[in-house]
Amino acid sequence: MKPKLTGELNRLRDVVIHRPGPELDRMVPENLEATISDNSGQIRDNPNYLLFDDLVLLSKLQKEHDQINKVLRACCGDDHAHQVRDLLRTLLHDPKAREWVVDESIQIEREYWGQSVSQKDRHQMLDLDPHNLLKTLTRGTFSDGYQVLKWPTPNMIFTRDLAAIVGENVVLTYAKKNARRREMALTRALFRHHPFFKDCAVIDIGDSVPDAALEGGDILVLGPNKVAIGVSERTTLESAQAAARALLKTSVDVVYLVSILAHRSTMHLDTIFTLIHHDQCLAYAPLIVETAGVEIRSMTGSGKEEARSGSLLDVLAADGLTLNPVLCGGDDPIHQAREQWSDGANAFAMAPGKILLYARNEHTLRQLNSVGYEVLTPDAFCRNAGLILDDPTRNVVVAIDGSELSRGRGGPRCLTLPLKRDTAG
Repeated sequence: MKPKLTGELNRLRDVVIHRPGPELDRMVPENLEATISDNSGQIRDNPNYLLFDDLVLLSKLQKEHDQINKVLRACCGDDHAHQVRDLLRTLLHDPKAREWVVDESIQIEREYWGQSVSQKDRHQMLDLDPHNLLKTLTRGTFSDGYQVLKWPTPNMIFTRDLAAIVGENVVLTYAKKNARRREMALTRALFRHHPFFKDCAVIDIGDSVPDAALEGGDILVLGPNKVAIGVSERTTLESAQAAARALLKTSVDVVYLVSILAHRSTMHLDTIFTLIHHDQCLAYAPLIVETAGVEIRSMTGSGKEEARSGSLLDVLAADGLTLNPVLCGGDDPIHQAREQWSDGANAFAMAPGKILLYARNEHTLRQLNSVGYEVLTPDAFCRNAGLILDDPTRNVVVAIDGSELSRGRGGPRCLTLPLKRDTAG
């Protein structure tokens, strides 16, 4: 297919998601701490950190994810809500692709985990059928439980970070955290070699940026010619600049580099700011509405960077995109902080004014309701999806159960990778 995304809002037509599987059940308590104390009492980064806040109950997690899957299938049709697992299985039928994926995974083990994979284990991996090879690559073990790779890939459910579609281009992404390097290698192979994506134009900063770090949660397509890239805990300035320069050679006229606090709670730009309608956004007020919340520089085709003053909303309004903020957590600073932590600003739009959000963010839902959004259950939406999506006068927020999903620090936008939207409407 040929992807196309000229904004965050227009009617969704194709999307990639990943139903969580047994890889989540291979996480252990030592994977949950970002830092540890060594034998001398010094605090250092935990090399075994897998980025989740807690161990999840897989059966409940799957039920929550199935709600999102059901809503997306009602929106796009069964054949247009694609599973990463299905796409990767097809990819792994290609001998060259499977060998590259296996060898890249082995190199990641050696370089970032200090683990060696024997030639015997490598040959055994290459001899597996695509289904079992994918299981091994995501779980880290052969079917008999033998551990060949150090850790599983639990973060693959957050498909947003695995790539970004901007216009008709696929921007390949690179993980800053070791826990996500293998999954991003898998999806780089997917977009380069899967027949489904043979017509894609690819932007790859990996050859030009040493230690590239660029994740999809930091890339927001604000319109046909405007893109924002967060400079964050997961995306470096050098990588954001390289991506901006490449995008400015396409149909993009301006890229905003938005420097945000490099912190766990604000790991990506889309954790504090998402578009929900042509003139509305969900925003975490302390960083998006207040003047000194973030630092912004704009890049244009000349390649020059210009420092911009004011809040992100001020800068966008000055450039012709006026957005009225709906505040994550409402007006109370305590509720704002709590619900930003549980992804209250991380909405996913299926169409203008038709969004997904976690039901646990009650104060954010009340704010949305106060400005005209109906709050619907997934079942209520799916019973009338066509009518709702085709009604431009009706604004709805579909409230998804997310008590387990939010333990991985990602909301509905994080869980979805849109490939194609309508170009208008």
